[in-house]
Amino acid sequence: MYLLIFSNWELCAEMFGTFEDTVDPAKFKMKYWGAAAVLQQGLDNHWVIDTDYDNYAIHYSCREQSWDGTCLDSYSFIFSRDPKGLTPESQRIVRKKQEGLCLVGKYRRVAQDGFCNKYRGQY
Repeated sequence: MYLLIFSNWELCAEMFGTFEDTVDPAKFKMKYWGAAAVLQQGLDNHWVIDTDYDNYAIHYSCREQSWDGTCLDSYSFIFSRDPKGLTPESQRIVRKKQEGLCLVGKYRRVAQDGFCNKYRGQY
């Protein structure tokens, strides 16, 4: 997995997690292992916010909730099946969902260019 830490430090890490189902089919919990265990602890709540099953999926996770149920620390991923990115139509849909999550401008594109392949097996 490609990681960007402190906005300018690029690295690759062997990361994986185990899933725990919930009663809601759009929600799951995940425990991280390997390098991810240092970055993330516990069983986070994860949601699939939206997907068209063919082009994109929007993932959201809240690591810490406040007393009133709002999220204090969250992260989100947009997954695209096309390595070149989302279609203009999918971009419009995703942008509206990002606004609803209050996460507009918090995403960045990660090029699927094999950056981590040259480091595979060196950890």
